[in-house]
Amino acid sequence: MDYGAKVKTLRRVMRECRYYDSLGSLLMRDQWLELPERDMAYRQKMQGFFSGKQGELFHDKEVAQCAAFFENFDPANLATDLERGMVRYFLYLYKTRAKIPPEKLAQSSALTARAQALWREAHDKSDYALFKPVLKEMFELKTEIARSVDPNKPPMEVLADMCDEGISVETVDRLFGELRDGIVDLLGKIRSRGVDVDDACLRESFDKEELKRLVRHLAEGVGYPPERGEFYGEVLHPFSVSIGPSDARITTNYDSLQFGIFSTLHEAGHGLYSLNADADVVDHHLWGGHPGAFHESQSRFYENIVGRSREFWVHFYPRLQESFPHFKKVDLQTFYRAVNKVRPSLKRILADELTYSLHPIIRFEIEKAIFDGKTDFDRLPELWNDKYEEYLSLRPQNDREGLLQDMHWGGGYIGYFQSYTLGNLYGGQFRHAMLKTVPNVYEEIASGNFGPLNSWLTEHIHRHGRVYSPQDLLARATGETLKSGYFLDYLREKYKEIYKLPD
Repeated sequence: MDYGAKVKTLRRVMRECRYYDSLGSLLMRDQWLELPERDMAYRQKMQGFFSGKQGELFHDKEVAQCAAFFENFDPANLATDLERGMVRYFLYLYKTRAKIPPEKLAQSSALTARAQALWREAHDKSDYALFKPVLKEMFELKTEIARSVDPNKPPMEVLADMCDEGISVETVDRLFGELRDGIVDLLGKIRSRGVDVDDACLRESFDKEELKRLVRHLAEGVGYPPERGEFYGEVLHPFSVSIGPSDARITTNYDSLQFGIFSTLHEAGHGLYSLNADADVVDHHLWGGHPGAFHESQSRFYENIVGRSREFWVHFYPRLQESFPHFKKVDLQTFYRAVNKVRPSLKRILADELTYSLHPIIRFEIEKAIFDGKTDFDRLPELWNDKYEEYLSLRPQNDREGLLQDMHWGGGYIGYFQSYTLGNLYGGQFRHAMLKTVPNVYEEIASGNFGPLNSWLTEHIHRHGRVYSPQDLLARATGETLKSGYFLDYLREKYKEIYKLPD
């Protein structure tokens, strides 16, 4: 097989792999929005079948020869960054998938479908006992998969890398330790002030249909393109799916005014990252952006660093007042402080911006404890509750408030939770770099001009898709490796002003 034939094989595998990814996204979207419960068993078999077929791509003899060739190929001999990126990402996929038996992938997909259904039932009944057997089965299967990929590394190390290419558990531990200490210190200072931020305006009754119109206006206002993305129905746990390079679909939840607004901005951030790849990046099947922390950095950037800024609401507050007239009696500063109120919560997706990062840290620590054999599944609710009491001074009163609140473990997202907090760190570092080159970006946002913001993110992050590794892309955008300090500085600056903290 000559070089040209090997590249042709590589492109075929990448293309077909993306097709399976897109099919999986469609099935996920359908399962949470429209799938009749009685058809769940058939869906499990179908998902397992397609997952197995995707895995078989990397067990083909011709593909193995292609991987062996490029593993020993000098990247300098590749003409462009696009070609180098396609080879790098192909080898990453091959490394993480070729050693996994296809039947394990099929088993994982079928188990995930079953676990999602059981999680939903357990959540509704607040009964961990219903979920425990399948959760144990899920962790056992993930351990087997991790060991098949690399038997010489701890399972958590392998799974974290499969989620966030190139990340190490040691790096996450160090960054999380720095961040946790900084947040706890800042939270202590805020509590010691004894200042009560008035957020009563957020708890007024509201018309759900008007909220739907408002959040669509906000998402499109920051740049989410209605002709390439779609809003779907309300779900318990909002999510977005990237089905194609011009097809991103988001869901939200309208249980509260604040949650409807910020969950929509969060999912719109995912969609924008998925949609903004260059045409040649799409042609090389590298569109959609890096899963894991990089994607979470973009969703949380639009949700918080943009969406909870004062400047954002300088522009959009008149529209909010038009939609919900009771805000005409509330000045902008009161509203701004209300949406940034620090109020530790038992529920991750309702957490304030300051304490949110502690929630994924707790989950990351629990996953490590499971894989390291330091806890068992009978003790999980107690361990979960103890950590919430230690970090947030709150203790769940039932399983729904506690470890059943997230769909992720039931969805197979084990080794993923660190991505949310890492996404915050990426976002803080991107903000710092952006302000150095576009110092007036917030003034532009206040005027309703999101062009400079979106242009910087697109130029430095979105358009590249997966051409560069996450570490290389971060270095190209910011000139540094990942740091915790920039996000902590952002938090300190913001909450010092809101809570009038002393220097």
